[in-house]
Amino acid sequence: MHFSMSRRTQILILLGVVILFIAIIGYVLLQRKATPANTNNANQTVLNVNLVNVSLQNGNANTNQPSAGVTTDEAAVKGIAKSFASIYGSFSTQNNYENITELYFYMTPELKTQQEAFVAAEKAKQGDTSLYQGTSSESRIVHLDALDAKAGTAAVTVTLVREATSGNNATTTTYNQNLTLTFAKMDGVWKVGRLAWGAKQ
Repeated sequence: MHFSMSRRTQILILLGVVILFIAIIGYVLLQRKATPANTNNANQTVLNVNLVNVSLQNGNANTNQPSAGVTTDEAAVKGIAKSFASIYGSFSTQNNYENITELYFYMTPELKTQQEAFVAAEKAKQGDTSLYQGTSSESRIVHLDALDAKAGTAAVTVTLVREATSGNNATTTTYNQNLTLTFAKMDGVWKVGRLAWGAKQ
């Protein structure tokens, strides 16, 4: 009788283990189904841009420790330039010039005034927005052209990969283009004072 109870106990334990194993497999499969694959590159791009905006607005461009031989000012200027260029160079007929307005904080008063006038003039044109046009930009190379920490001046050239889309048939053109940013340090914060696009490559 003792042997029979022991065998029955072993069988019950074995059954319990099997049921637990099946439950774990089912849970894993359900979790995989609940996490859809990212098949929309446009949504991923929007997410990336939003994350960059948060980084800029929180002033986190210089919170990462610079690598050996790189000064804090250099790391800050290059970090801001990389994010600034990607955002500024990404726009569409549907984003209401947010690629510019969301960067006002990181512009000097002079550049902000200039860009505000540009946005106002473009909005006044009231062009046809039914035909989609847009350009996405990704910063690939960030080159420090000049830096004078004592004077609070710097210049950075960012090489971007840009993809322009136009028309209802979504015709796209990909090209490289440089954006040169001139910085001025104001109240301890590096701000963009001038910007200039280079020729399309």
